[in-house]
Amino acid sequence: MNFWIAAVCIGALGTSLLLIARRKTSGAVLQVAIWGLVWVLVNPPALLPPAKTAALPIELPQSRDALRDLPPTRLRVETESDAPDWQVDWPQQLSLGEPLQLRIAHGSGIASRLILEDPFGGETESAMLSAESGEAILSDTPKLTGRWLYQLRIETETDGGTTVRREPLPIQVHAPKAPGVLLWLARPGFETAALSRWLRQSGTPARVVTQLAPGIVRREYFNGLDASTPQLLDPDGPFDLLILDSHLWPQLSLAQRQGLPALAEKKSLLWLAGTDSPRDFLDYARAQGMPLAPANMAEAAGGGEMPLLALTGYQPQRRHPGDIQLGAQPIYWARSNPDQSLGFVLFDRSHRWITAGFVADYAHLWKTLFDHQLAHRGDHTPVKLRSQIPREQQRVTLCSAAFSGATPKLVALDNEGTGNPLTNVALPADGGGACYSWWPKQPGWHRIDGGNGEFDFYVFPREAWPQWQRAIARTDTRQMASARLGPAADKEAPRNPLPRHWIALALILLLGFAWWRERRLLR
Repeated sequence: MNFWIAAVCIGALGTSLLLIARRKTSGAVLQVAIWGLVWVLVNPPALLPPAKTAALPIELPQSRDALRDLPPTRLRVETESDAPDWQVDWPQQLSLGEPLQLRIAHGSGIASRLILEDPFGGETESAMLSAESGEAILSDTPKLTGRWLYQLRIETETDGGTTVRREPLPIQVHAPKAPGVLLWLARPGFETAALSRWLRQSGTPARVVTQLAPGIVRREYFNGLDASTPQLLDPDGPFDLLILDSHLWPQLSLAQRQGLPALAEKKSLLWLAGTDSPRDFLDYARAQGMPLAPANMAEAAGGGEMPLLALTGYQPQRRHPGDIQLGAQPIYWARSNPDQSLGFVLFDRSHRWITAGFVADYAHLWKTLFDHQLAHRGDHTPVKLRSQIPREQQRVTLCSAAFSGATPKLVALDNEGTGNPLTNVALPADGGGACYSWWPKQPGWHRIDGGNGEFDFYVFPREAWPQWQRAIARTDTRQMASARLGPAADKEAPRNPLPRHWIALALILLLGFAWWRERRLLR
């Protein structure tokens, strides 16, 4: 379109200049200006400076709810607090026998002594949070199932003496639920042997099938699994999680390959994507919407005294919202939802963690993968808690696919485990299902009943973990401010085009001047 408009303008300008030359009169500059304005009217140039919008000054940190209630204007961070921030992490849902591992890091430059206290007041482990490194790890293994409240005692030396405070560490310990696992391998190896040994020692009902040589297969049965299942890839079989070697692909029949998508809908399918996987296997992954792209074989995860994992040479090529990925250099990629549970292990040599003495870390790694794979399998639909620190008299939002039916009920638990339901507010659904918000009136354990099982969580007192709250609020404030700032500071904002009515006014004035000049020449 612009080409034809330019051609018309150039042709009209050439005709005007030719007429002026034949009449031997002046006015060539005027004609160039007129037809130039015609072109500018169609394509206004961006000459005006970018518009400046007022920014609402805010101070760090601000809570997410406070930021959500601000007017819809740009935000500008005015001042930032110098108070120390803490990064705290521990698993709040455990199975009996799993260790509780508390990790704390800070950048305050203040040394503190940390003591982990069990629910009965006994000291389990202590560590110094030094001013230089600012990192500490404390561990304990709960002995009983149920809801338990550990305490972290923090002792800090000040000019006035030693200050002591305690912070809550709630956990819920569940009776172990052992899923049936199939481990089907195309060849023996150190990595798969370590995984097989861990399945046996962890009490998981498992069946391990290993191809030792053409026509020679070793079958092992652990922890009471029924050995009478003839079909390994049966959607109605006893296996909840099927771990398959990618090099097993040439040995699968056509019917088994065609049944894999339906198997991932009903069971959980985890592939050990080994080095130099068959091309047909990569085509299968692409057909499931999870293509694997070649990557450099490097080392990732671990560090320090812990041996590094080896990457198998593949990485996710096209991730979808809601996909699970572990590690900056992905060592695991999965798509786990009610309709599909499919994952790929992209690492090797984790068995070196066992030989180096990191048995608990090895168990935690594979337990994490199993939890992701089986999150949407079984009798209970997972519940997602949006807040890292749910606090009393603050908004607490939970999402779950189980909330799509009956409205969930939230109660504050007393000593008998009962309570009165709290009122809720329905929110738009997200990728985790329907969402509801509550405002708990008191700290303590709360239970939500979503029609598909119960979910317990702990509501913290408002003053709990002030350094951790400050770190979360600081991150939320920066995210919200950057989302409302528009272009980055190092990028020049685009200029605004000239208004067309200004150009049209200039064109009318030039045409009027040309008409007056022509009339004057005729006289």
